[in-house]
Amino acid sequence: MTEFQSQCYKALKKVPRGMVITYAGLAAMIGRPRAHRAVGSAMNKNPFAPEVPCHRVVKSNGELGGFADDISVKIKRLQEEGVLVCDNKVVDFKKVRFNAI
Repeated sequence: MTEFQSQCYKALKKVPRGMVITYAGLAAMIGRPRAHRAVGSAMNKNPFAPEVPCHRVVKSNGELGGFADDISVKIKRLQEEGVLVCDNKVVDFKKVRFNAI
């Protein structure tokens, strides 16, 4: 695991159950605001899921984005936490969006 991946996973643990964070938001949390694509890559390689909840990371427009497993697993995990998803997009995105700043 790289230091960057480790930073991503550590920061992501701060996102509470029932909330989501964007790839860009997670990049900003670790002090690398332009590294949102690298954050996506780190989430794809997350060996600690679901303890490190990569299912909580979504696109800036509320769309779910990718998932290493079947996308239905991401949807199921989010819904189990109370995050509503419709048409692969977070419902009430602004309400459940975690803002670390």
